[in-house]
Amino acid sequence: MNRAAAAIFLALLCSACPKRLEFGPEGRIEDAPTLYQHVRERQAQVVNLEGDAKLRVDSPQGSGTLGTFLSITRPGLLHLETYDFFNRPVASLVSDGARFGVYQSQGNTYFQGPSSPENVSRFLPIVLPSEELVAVMLGQVPLLPPESMTLTLDEKERVYVLTLVRGAAKQILRVDPRHLRVVKSEVRGVPGYDLAFEDFKQRGELLFPGKVILTAAQADTKLELRYTEITLNGRPDLTLYELTPPEGAKVVEVDAQGREVTGGGPVSPPPPAPGS
Repeated sequence: MNRAAAAIFLALLCSACPKRLEFGPEGRIEDAPTLYQHVRERQAQVVNLEGDAKLRVDSPQGSGTLGTFLSITRPGLLHLETYDFFNRPVASLVSDGARFGVYQSQGNTYFQGPSSPENVSRFLPIVLPSEELVAVMLGQVPLLPPESMTLTLDEKERVYVLTLVRGAAKQILRVDPRHLRVVKSEVRGVPGYDLAFEDFKQRGELLFPGKVILTAAQADTKLELRYTEITLNGRPDLTLYELTPPEGAKVVEVDAQGREVTGGGPVSPPPPAPGS
């Protein structure tokens, strides 16, 4: 066998060999509660984010990609602005965790009221509490409080599989064995949504996903957030979370169900929840 043939043979042989699983400094973890605690600790490392992203929405209400500026701080501070292809403002959302304001450029209308899931859904076509939306955008999985949990190692997918169970609900987490970060979450047994985190990059001492994908099958909705230029754990500009209607905008007060409120109470029915 000549040298060229030998080199090709060795290359093919090596490509056929499975790569060795890499574990972090903790080594292989065999205990489910231990991995669960590590996951919680890794997720808690990021407390705020500011910068630019591309937001892709696929839903019954419409589909498209928007430029997005965002500033988010745990537990429930949100400031999101979206722009069209020509960099024209489309909508904005601000929440201080208790109150919200959504401005829609089409109609020059500003909605304000309690920061409920129904009201946040005026900005995104999915019903989520602001605290949960903040967590997801910070690359974190809202974890099911488990009554029991199991742990296996999937050597083919090269991930830990941590399964959390509470009553009829089951959350299946796929966890990178080296960095102990969740790369995928699936909720079964109860209404919920799936999450996937991709394109992890090292940002200082933090490993952070460049892409967050949320899939709500029951609502036939998928959101994909791809970060472009962001900073993590900086000093947040708290003025971004002030609830101030744009000058000249029509201001509409709504209740927690999204119904318009006048002095006599709600006067219009709530908008339908996505997928209902």
